[in-house]
Amino acid sequence: MSCKCKVPERMLAWPLYGAGMEQLGKNDQPVEVEVPQPGVGELLVRIDAIGLCFSDVKLIRTGEDHPRVISEDLSTDPVIPGHEAVMTVVKVGDELGSKFKCGQRFIIQADIYVKGKGFAYGYAINGGMAQYSILDERVLNGDEGCYLLPIKDETSSAIAALMEPWTCVQASYMIDNRTAPEESGSVLIVADNKSDKIYAAGELLKAAAPARVCTVNLSEAAIHALTEELGVEIESLEALPEAGFDDIFICDCSRELAEKVGKLGSRGAVISFIGNYPNEEWAFDVGSIHYEGWFYQGAEGNCLSAAYNRNVRNSWKKGGVCWLPGGAGAMGQMHTQMAVESPDGPSRILVSDMDDARIENVSNLLADTIEKRGIEFKTVNPSKLTVEEFEKLLKDFAPDGFDDIVMLVPVVPVLDGSAREMAEDALMNIFAGIPAGKEGALNVWGIASGGMRFIGSSGSKTAHLRHTLGLAETGALAPVIALAAVGGMKALKEGLNAVINAEFPGKTVIFPNCPDMPLTAINDISKLADGIEETLDNKGFYTLKTECKLLDQYSSR
Repeated sequence: MSCKCKVPERMLAWPLYGAGMEQLGKNDQPVEVEVPQPGVGELLVRIDAIGLCFSDVKLIRTGEDHPRVISEDLSTDPVIPGHEAVMTVVKVGDELGSKFKCGQRFIIQADIYVKGKGFAYGYAINGGMAQYSILDERVLNGDEGCYLLPIKDETSSAIAALMEPWTCVQASYMIDNRTAPEESGSVLIVADNKSDKIYAAGELLKAAAPARVCTVNLSEAAIHALTEELGVEIESLEALPEAGFDDIFICDCSRELAEKVGKLGSRGAVISFIGNYPNEEWAFDVGSIHYEGWFYQGAEGNCLSAAYNRNVRNSWKKGGVCWLPGGAGAMGQMHTQMAVESPDGPSRILVSDMDDARIENVSNLLADTIEKRGIEFKTVNPSKLTVEEFEKLLKDFAPDGFDDIVMLVPVVPVLDGSAREMAEDALMNIFAGIPAGKEGALNVWGIASGGMRFIGSSGSKTAHLRHTLGLAETGALAPVIALAAVGGMKALKEGLNAVINAEFPGKTVIFPNCPDMPLTAINDISKLADGIEETLDNKGFYTLKTECKLLDQYSSR
């Protein structure tokens, strides 16, 4: 080892031994295990803070069946969850002495890939629900290089723990929707049975020079016309092929056929409806919009390239009307804060949530900015209204429909109902993770002719995390607004249950090396140490001095 700091021989950790909350730790308590030692090319880091996320809950509930878990049997090969981690280097393995030193502080980009294979921190690699953690070559030299980002000394660990969730929010407005077919990609063109309509490829499809073009149900004349235009050999298929196409064109198809064809995309597929479609709700794979990056679009007429470039924005319509279903929850209030604070954001914002305390909290936190920007800001608890009253409220607030809807409720019927309130050329950001394969009812005319678009993203890239960290450390973003509760290692499972039950109107951060700190709402933080309220800033927010006071009181290191 080229560097050593004082490290205990044993530590507390929360291994996951199978599916279910009862399989996290032993007897609802953390497990005492040996502190691992770094080998050649590895780091040992102390976990200073770990944010709790509903994604952790999904992992715990799913166990080995979670797509990011690589252990085949957690009962014998458990994984330690926790991906929103803040860490300090305490031991540096041989061959890393020129790159790392003890005392360096980092946050981690948890979406780790090595040669295209995912090894997510806290899913495939032991994560931050432990007092110490080993980082190996996968983390330090993956496909995006090193997945660690340094943080400044003046950045508190609790605030640094909010960078990953904030980055997921930021990244959902940074999606690059394709404005042309994939270059050298694979194309599928499907028409209705016995169609004799001729379809033109158009300049964008010609310029993309697809490597593979397959057709189903196109007449010989239509195939000949496309062959002449594209200059490639076209595969005329008798039946629908297997999934895996970059660009799909559904040409004047019936509902039954279109719904089948719409499921044949590869990751990042663009699926275009060409022709005239009825004002009806058809079944779309809304889960794959979020997890696979699918993008549905369309155009009237017969030109395939015409489907591209209408309403490909990835953020709010400036001065528009925005609705955030679930916008007062832990992640929802981050979206609401962004919408309120953005100078290019909406001028009218509706937040709906089923919890009055969360609604009051987000309204109070953002009141000054709402007034400063002159935003018309309205909140509503739908459970307090009849269906008819709620629908009337929506129509009164947005008589022509909403320009933007940020879907923060992972429930398909809620998504379906919200989509009916979209204006022409509206955008729905499906942020809440509805599982891939789950279908929603979306208006096919709205997509094909009305410019309605649906986007989504899962996780983030290192560049996104670096962007968010820069915003926070320069003061352009105030992540502290989202901090709602803190606690110590032994209170971690209690904190997860609080996430499940939405007990706090924001994010919970755990300090693993403060084992006995009770789980405490930020509003009650004065209970944790004498004089701690004097460390808060002039708006009552948590500061680095607050954290130092907590560590003095509870730290075991």
